[in-house]
Amino acid sequence: MFAALTSLLFLGIVQPLTPQKVRTLPGVELLSIAPPARLTSSAFKLPRLSASGAILIDGLSGEELRSINPDQKRPTASLAKIMTALLILENHRLDEIVTISEIAETVRGSSVGLKPGQHFSVGALLKAILIPSANDAAYALAVFHSRSIPAFAQAMNDRALTLGLKNTHFSNPAGLDNGEQYSTPRDMAWLTMSALRNPAFRKTVGTRSAKIFSEEGREIDIRNTNELLHYNPDVFGVKTGTTDAAKECLVVLFNIRNHPYLLVLLGSQDRYTDSLYVLQAMNAAK
Repeated sequence: MFAALTSLLFLGIVQPLTPQKVRTLPGVELLSIAPPARLTSSAFKLPRLSASGAILIDGLSGEELRSINPDQKRPTASLAKIMTALLILENHRLDEIVTISEIAETVRGSSVGLKPGQHFSVGALLKAILIPSANDAAYALAVFHSRSIPAFAQAMNDRALTLGLKNTHFSNPAGLDNGEQYSTPRDMAWLTMSALRNPAFRKTVGTRSAKIFSEEGREIDIRNTNELLHYNPDVFGVKTGTTDAAKECLVVLFNIRNHPYLLVLLGSQDRYTDSLYVLQAMNAAK
């Protein structure tokens, strides 16, 4: 995974970026302008990918350009946090204060080391779930919103239905494997497009690194898990996910000729190489 990206870096295919902490599309308000140039589905061929499922869509029109098994249900790992973030952003202010629950400390997987009784703003915890993909922050926000994990999972599924995501089911806010959490490339693309319409979400997923602070003064340094965001100037977000069942997953927003595109990869053996192959093919298209 990262080793492959390092090899591409060495070969000069990608270059390290200067230490700008937040990436935004230059001169482009995502989903709201008519671009000067765009690719069509006939303009390029999708390269062979290791992903079991994939979809590439136009970031403005939503047109599907290429896909591989777009409606095949698969576990999504931490891509589920996109729905967690969307629910929180739709229902809470960023300055609301969350008391960390006991279950947040006990959840397995990635974490920022939250402790029961600590206090963080909603905005800080959203950064924790979308930048370093912290499971403990996702559980803390879920309990804050719904008082229990099952109730929050139901809220996630209710929101999925209103978005028309018919092949998606959530069972926890972090995307942990349990056989009951799944989506499809197409559903994840539409979920992400919906979330990207929120300015706070859009800014956060384009952030390479940040600091968050508890109300008690604790400082936590966080770094984005999306390695492409650190090395490729065409990339502007969105979210990674990895579990044993899901393999490597990625939703990535990128810019080709001043036009945004969204790529979803599920069940990849090497999400970064897959995505860079797609970017190369699109850049080479006439």
